[in-house]
Amino acid sequence: MSESSVAPSSKARILLRRSISSVVILTVTGFTLWLGDIRVYLGFFSLMALGALLEYFHLFSDPRFHRFRLQTVFVAALYLLTFFIAFCGGKGPWIDEAAPLSIFVLLVLIIGSLLFSPLEGERTLYEIAVTIFGYTYCVVLLSFIPKIFLLPLETSGGYPAAAYYLLHFIVLTKSSDTGAYLVGSVIGRQKLVPHISPGKTWQGFWGALVFAILGSYLLWWLLGDRIPLVGPISAGVLGLVVALIAILGDLCESILKRSLSVKDSGRMMPGIGGILDLVDSLIFTAPVYYLFLRLAS
Repeated sequence: MSESSVAPSSKARILLRRSISSVVILTVTGFTLWLGDIRVYLGFFSLMALGALLEYFHLFSDPRFHRFRLQTVFVAALYLLTFFIAFCGGKGPWIDEAAPLSIFVLLVLIIGSLLFSPLEGERTLYEIAVTIFGYTYCVVLLSFIPKIFLLPLETSGGYPAAAYYLLHFIVLTKSSDTGAYLVGSVIGRQKLVPHISPGKTWQGFWGALVFAILGSYLLWWLLGDRIPLVGPISAGVLGLVVALIAILGDLCESILKRSLSVKDSGRMMPGIGGILDLVDSLIFTAPVYYLFLRLAS
């Protein structure tokens, strides 16, 4: 449904539901970080990643696209377990190779299972591609978020700073999402990519950029010396780049849902949809933010 075609009362209800859902998510994230126990954070992240993966498979109504689901969830659980091991026992050199190795293990399990079932021509290749894409999309890319905690990040005073950078990253990305929705709902007219998402407008696009830049500078001002790698110039550049990538992440899920004729990935969070609807932009922005930290540190 187009933003401009929604009645004002409906827009208000959608905005209220989105606001409540977003507050709940940010509260849970903030509480997890406040506890200071990285294992709690990893548990929360793992549930989000596995939930997004299950919702991804649920998008496909054809049960034949589900036949590698168990293997994929099993490999995802093993991969996520490596983060617990890394944080509890100290980062080992193997952690950097864990993602490509997990894809290799998943391919071995898929090919092994195909040895005992008939092939269906190109359809079998489609099933493999759908599975590998889903695992990479929902688990591997999203895992750049906990990888932030593996970086030697410190405040200007020499204290651990990973949690502060994570907070900056989340607020930056969600500011982009909020700006796109608010501005697009109020003054959205010209369609951005109607063949992918009829509700996305150019006005929402610019709103995402402005809100992300403002959100980045707000957190930079509030956190100050706690995120020394972010300066007055990089705060603006990060806001711009992350907003652009966040929009691509949102459109990526729109391509999935429109191709499969699905409105939401789930109904777990009112006004937002499912877990995948919540983290779609984070999936794309996490590698970009992680790359910035690697280059700047």
